Amino acid sequence: MKNSQWALVTGASAGVGREIAVILASKGWNLVLAARSEDKLSVLKEELISSYAVQIEVIKSDLSKPDSAKAVFDFCAGKNIAVDLLINNAGTGAFGESVVLQDSVIPMIHLNIISLTQLCALFGSQMKERRSGSILNVGSIAGNQPTSYFASYAASKSYVLNYSLALRHELSPYNVHVTCVQPGYIRTAFDDNCNVVSEKYKKFSHKNGMTALAVAKCCVSSVLHKRSYVRAGLTNKIAAFVSGLIPRNFLAWILSISVRSMTK
Repeated sequence: MKNSQWALVTGASAGVGREIAVILASKGWNLVLAARSEDKLSVLKEELISSYAVQIEVIKSDLSKPDSAKAVFDFCAGKNIAVDLLINNAGTGAFGESVVLQDSVIPMIHLNIISLTQLCALFGSQMKERRSGSILNVGSIAGNQPTSYFASYAASKSYVLNYSLALRHELSPYNVHVTCVQPGYIRTAFDDNCNVVSEKYKKFSHKNGMTALAVAKCCVSSVLHKRSYVRAGLTNKIAAFVSGLIPRNFLAWILSISVRSMTK
């Protein structure tokens, strides 16, 4: 791996994004790290520079806000950084009844869908011109199914999968590869960030979740091996296969009962 190669990792301050950054740095990648917490990014920057002697740039960015994706792109352009690997990891969820959540889901939709799409278009255009590059979009197993009380989140991750697969075939003639990885439950602060208060649900999530490191390893391996889409973890592969055999309306009913029973 040449030290001239750059990867951009969004949501890099914690969880899966942080672990992805560490793995890539250990492989010799220079990194642009983007997240809302500049303090955490600065700490990570110093750790990676001292451990792996790579170049690190950080940008404070809230990708749930308009024009944030363009600001990240402009930051890289201003530093004369050609991004060879785009990691769209930043994402969040929203738990609750859709009619109660109402407009509160809009920042999540902007983060999960709009900013991801803009970053793919902006950096993907450069990759197309250079005829080289890779993009990883982190989706979710939830994107394969209609999940009540996570309705907007699951729908946003369905977009991520289908957009990634379509983009892959648009860019593949130009030697640009797009990968989507679908984790399931992850042992991070996701549930708290979604305002899930049910201890029963949190225990279930933790028990059945993968570690952030395990998901990160799957993400890096998948994109570097130019896979199309990967469901992280054997349990998630089985669950996705089984759910695909169930009629969607019936599946939606089953999931609504399941989530309601764990969170009431």
